[in-house]
This record gives sequence, C-alpha cells and structure tokens, in this order.
Amino acid sequence: MSRQNRIDEYIQQVCRHIRNKNVHASISLELECHLADKMEDYESQGYDEENAIKQAIADMGDPEQVGKQLHHAHKPRMEWSIIAIVAVLIGFGLLVMYSLSGTQSANHLSGWSFFENKVIGTLLGLSLFIAVLFGDYRKLKPYSKHLYLGALLITFLALFQGGTVNGSASYLDLGILRFDVMGITTLLTIIALAGMFSEWNWESRGTYVKAFAAFFAPFLMILSAPDMQSAFLLFAGFFVLMMTSSAKKKVTFTLFGLITGSIACLAFLFIRPYQTGRIAAFLDPYADPNGAGYMIVQSLKLVQSAGLWGNGFGARVDSLPTVESEFIFTYIVYSFGIVTGSVILLLGIALLIRLLKAVKGVRDSYGFMLMAGLMTLFFIPYFWNILMVVGLMPITSVNLPFISHGNVQFVLQMLLMGLVLNIYRNKDIQPWTDKSILTKNR
Repeated sequence: MSRQNRIDEYIQQVCRHIRNKNVHASISLELECHLADKMEDYESQGYDEENAIKQAIADMGDPEQVGKQLHHAHKPRMEWSIIAIVAVLIGFGLLVMYSLSGTQSANHLSGWSFFENKVIGTLLGLSLFIAVLFGDYRKLKPYSKHLYLGALLITFLALFQGGTVNGSASYLDLGILRFDVMGITTLLTIIALAGMFSEWNWESRGTYVKAFAAFFAPFLMILSAPDMQSAFLLFAGFFVLMMTSSAKKKVTFTLFGLITGSIACLAFLFIRPYQTGRIAAFLDPYADPNGAGYMIVQSLKLVQSAGLWGNGFGARVDSLPTVESEFIFTYIVYSFGIVTGSVILLLGIALLIRLLKAVKGVRDSYGFMLMAGLMTLFFIPYFWNILMVVGLMPITSVNLPFISHGNVQFVLQMLLMGLVLNIYRNKDIQPWTDKSILTKNR
C-alpha cells in the first residue's frame, strides 16, 4: 500500500466516527498535515518511509478513539433553555390573541380573527425556524453583498412603487399581499454588513469610509419613508457590529460621533409635527391628555387598574387603539395582571442573559458579529415595547416580539432566532488549530 493510501485509510477510519459531515473536509486536511509533519520528523531521524508512516500513525492514536473525541468536540450544540423560553412566549402570544379574538373585531384585511391569523403566522414561522436552525449560517457569508443590494432594491421599490399607511411609505403591495418592508431591510442589512465587515481590512482608513457609506445608504432610505423605529434599529445594529468587528474602537467612537451629529441635523430638518407631538407627549403626557398624550394616558390608566391578577381572560379594551400590536403589553397587564406582565419582562431578561452567555462561546468572528447584531434587533423592540406602554419610552410603532399581532414581523423574528440558535449550534464546528484535540494525542 502506498504512502498516500495509508494516510487516506487512517483519515477515513477517523471520519467514520464523526457524524457531522460538514467538518470532514477540514478534519481530513488537518490530519493529513499532522501526519506529514510527523513523518518528516521521523525521516529526518533516519527512519525509512515505511517505518516513518507506521510511527506517525501510531503517535496520532487509535482512529476510533480519535474519531469519537473529535465527534464530541465538533458535535452541534442545542440550547434548550433558549428554545423553552421562545416556546413559552409563542404559546402565550397565541393565548393572548385568542383572548382578543373574542372581544375585538376580525382583521379588516383578511377577515380572520387575530387568533386564526396568529396560528397561520406561527406555522409559517416555525417552518422557517426549523429550516434555518438546521442549516449552516456560514453559507450566507459569500452572499453578503447580494443581500445588501437586495435590501436596497426592496426599499427603493417600497418608497417609489409601494403604498402609504399612516403616513409611512414603507409598504410593498404585491396584490394579494401587502407588507412593511423596512423590518426586512433592517434584518437583511445587518446580516449583510456582518459578512462584509468580517472580511474588510480595518487597518485602512478607507474601510471606515466604506462602512459609513454602507450604513447611510439604507438608513437614509428608511428615514425618508419615514420609519423611525427601523432607522433606530439599523443605527443600533450598525454600532454593535462595529464594536464587535476588528475596527479600532477610538476611530469607531469618532465615526459614531459624526453619524450622531448628522442624524441630529437630519432630524431637525425633516422631523414631522406628529413626531414632535409624540416627543412632547412622552415628556408630559398630561399636558394634552385628549390629544398627543391620549395613548400614553389611557395605557397608564389600564395598567394601573389591572391589579395583581388582572380583569380576566377575554377582558375588553375599547379606549386604546392598536391594542393587538403596539399596546399588546397593556392588554396583557390589564387582562392577566401585573404578575403576568412581570413574568413576560423577566422572561425577556432571562433570554437576554442566556444569549449573552452563548455569544461569548462563539469563536468564529463572522458568527460572533452576526449573533450580536441579530440580538440587538430582537431585544431593543422587546424592552422598548414594555417600557413604552408605561410611559418610560416614547410611543412608536414597535411590536412585542412573538406576542404581538403581525405575521410578517413574527416570521422575521422566527428567522432571526433561528439564525441566532444556528450560530450557537455550530459554535464548536471550526477548522482546527494546533490547540485542537489532536494535540492531546501527540
């Protein structure tokens, strides 16, 4: 048997015990390099080729044992505690929509109740979640530029060919389906920038100019819709990506100072009267309780009247609009009580803590940046919605993830969480280094 055949046979025996075929190529290459180095060492000591091969293979260890060790080291990890929290939130969202369906009118677009609509969205979201969970997030990286251009294209179409709802030109009408594309744009842009940033050379000052331009193109388009919530999410996600990239922190803070100043100037020039009214209502809602401050005042009244256990399943709320979406947390507290509202808040905090611990274990720079950026897009709306309905944040069109009505947003949230868990699941599936498990068998 030739030298190469002996090496190939040993590598095949090791790989038979590694179930994850995605790592076979990198493991085979690493094994071959280790064997070649060992054989070269023995041949330099005077061994002939046959004995050098035998000794090198013997030093590597029993192929079955090595294979089992590598299988354990590269085994996909599942974070069941995160899945459990997500499942509880989804289940509670279905319960809340069922409670609302008995008291509120059917969805004016579909004719279905909030609960029926939520069931359909949940089935679609779960299908996408499973498909994304068991894929490989690294396959997105080569298409980062395509995703970025795609995000710009759909935003352009929404601005110039889409419809306007509540003064925002952010809806794309496909005839049988009309949906808000700005949330999609924000998600695609963050995914794209994570892949682009992980490849760029941050030693060059020109890279920071490219980063600035890559952020401002979609940001200005979203801002012109206007969709302040999506614009803010993109800004926050961009900041997190920069901080988790290889960019120099001093230059990053300088860049964000310039960006913040530019945004402040744009806000001063283009802010609309209803937006200044919302800011004024946030600062003092009782100055105009029947006008700009109406929704905050009504939300606070409902929360304060809830008590510990609320007014019961199916409680009706007529004094507050969009109770199924932006003010869903108000309805939760009013119907199920302050105790239940506190549990929803604590579940969000627990999910955040668990994901922060999980992201620290991600060794791949692209995966680390992507996971951090996606977490930003999820947790800002989660806590903003809760704080907004009790008057601690300005009112804006932000839903409570997994619970609020809105299938497009729900599906995006399931896609986002599927990607986050996919990154965690594959965190140990990395190309080897000299500190790999093989070094223990030398």
